[in-house]
Amino acid sequence: MNGFRNFMVGRYGTDQLTVALLIVGMILTFIGNAFNLYLITMITYVIFFACIYRLMSKNILARQKENNKFLQYWNPSKTWLKAKYNVIKSSKDYKYFKCPNCKQELRVPRGKGKIAVTCKKCGTKFIQKS
Repeated sequence: MNGFRNFMVGRYGTDQLTVALLIVGMILTFIGNAFNLYLITMITYVIFFACIYRLMSKNILARQKENNKFLQYWNPSKTWLKAKYNVIKSSKDYKYFKCPNCKQELRVPRGKGKIAVTCKKCGTKFIQKS
């Protein structure tokens, strides 16, 4: 174990971009093997080679720049996906509306009949069925 640790000293290692590439590579490998698509399988080899290159690279500054650029696009997407997941998860207990004035998303409990909803952002009042 010490030999591997000594080998990795000064090398970049894993980060979010490398993990994302591995996941995409595994998904494409599964699809390529399931449908006998050899081109997709070959593309996965390139993706896995890129992962190994990133892991073993000694140019840490360049790999950090690549990862930061990836995170610049990934973090907003992740936030949006998490919000949509929470809406789906809580849709059994809550109903969601958009304010007709400012388009703010509002949440009200289900099963209360017709209720007056007041937007907290712009103060618009409207009636909705929960």
